[in-house]
Amino acid sequence: MLSKILPFNKTLLRKDWHITKWFFYSYLILLIMAVPYNVARNLSKLNSNSYDTMNNLLYTLRRVLNLENELVIVALIIIPVALSVALIGEEKRKKTIEIMISGPFSRFEIFFNKIVLGIFILVVPILISGISLLIMRGTSDYVGMMFTSSQIMIWIFSYSAFAISMFSFSCIMGMLFGSSIGQFICTYIFGVFPIVFYEMFYLSYSSLYTLINGKELAYENAVRSVSKYFEMITPMQFFFRTFDYSQSAQIFFSFRLLAVAIGMLLIALVLFDLSKMEKNSEVLTFESLEGFFRLGVFLSSILAGGIIFSEMIELGTPGLFIGYVVGGFAGYKIPLYLIQKNRAS
Repeated sequence: MLSKILPFNKTLLRKDWHITKWFFYSYLILLIMAVPYNVARNLSKLNSNSYDTMNNLLYTLRRVLNLENELVIVALIIIPVALSVALIGEEKRKKTIEIMISGPFSRFEIFFNKIVLGIFILVVPILISGISLLIMRGTSDYVGMMFTSSQIMIWIFSYSAFAISMFSFSCIMGMLFGSSIGQFICTYIFGVFPIVFYEMFYLSYSSLYTLINGKELAYENAVRSVSKYFEMITPMQFFFRTFDYSQSAQIFFSFRLLAVAIGMLLIALVLFDLSKMEKNSEVLTFESLEGFFRLGVFLSSILAGGIIFSEMIELGTPGLFIGYVVGGFAGYKIPLYLIQKNRAS
């Protein structure tokens, strides 16, 4: 019934699957290694080494379903973005998306099938890993002691919501930027704004304050409040906040994150409808964003340059001003060069 109402298209799905299937298999192998295989490996250690304590087992296994499982977190941060780039940015760079639009496919049909396939690739490996753990729980008393069924189900749901939100956010970047490189880089740049921009500003301001007043700037409550506010509206921080709650609250915040992800996909669809195909392969899809883009890169480069030269290269106060000059020059020239170089003639 849904296949008759919604614009599923086997031709489009088959074409995109051919491009992205290696994401699915790589992602599936990563998650299986990080979750069910990780649990099985630690259980085998317990069975072969009687001196292992139950406390060590608890600590090791409980890390599998939380943010300390670095392999899962890295996969959730990289795979959804890379997948979105393959489905959108690369198609725009190669201009194959123009061929599809000029053919028998509508923009909504193209967009819909890309999103459906993307969500399938992101959710199914998580689901398979979670179901494998549920099966292991039913066959092993030790696994049953470590994880409840509700813990595993919540893990499946919350991590799926996180992956979809990362994918949706990157889809918006894919509609704003005309190339795969621009989409990939700017997804992470805008994913950590404005908190990183604020922190860079604070570090620079603190250095200047110390230079002028001869003492360090106190990290007052007002500064902390502003920092916490920016953390709440920073996309990456907002996505991760889903994991900061108890199990019951995590379900609610995962639903909230899914609602936000749907909203981002609707924004991406509107941007796709408004975009001009001749702007594909350029840095920016919409010329109206050029001033904002250049200003953002310019200011960020100034602040980053000051921090790099004064803190990382350890040139102190002189390095702060050297960094401002070098960063400002780079921040002015690089976006201008990229825009002009990739602008359609």
